[in-house]
Amino acid sequence: MTPATLLHDIREFIDARLSDPDLTPAEVAAANHVSTRQLYRLFESEGTTVAKWIRDRRLERCRADLLAHDRVSTISARWGLPDSSYFSRAFRERYGCAPRDYRRTGVA
Repeated sequence: MTPATLLHDIREFIDARLSDPDLTPAEVAAANHVSTRQLYRLFESEGTTVAKWIRDRRLERCRADLLAHDRVSTISARWGLPDSSYFSRAFRERYGCAPRDYRRTGVA
């Protein structure tokens, strides 16, 4: 299996489990039959880390869901970010505005 194919499979595995707040790089590595070191190297070659990629994917899913009518805390928990304070800080850092402001304007 090529590194690109392996990385693709790993990303699909992660996407399927984004709602699990306990998803860890060790779990991702074990499920995909690679060492955590190899996992970190794969993501490093893409200029990111496993944890950052997971967080960014979760934030992107939350951002898409914010235009729905669910509560912000419900949305963040749905995508594996149950700590509302952490979610708000991470969202603001990534998109430049608070989740509630994004919901109101639809623009980040």
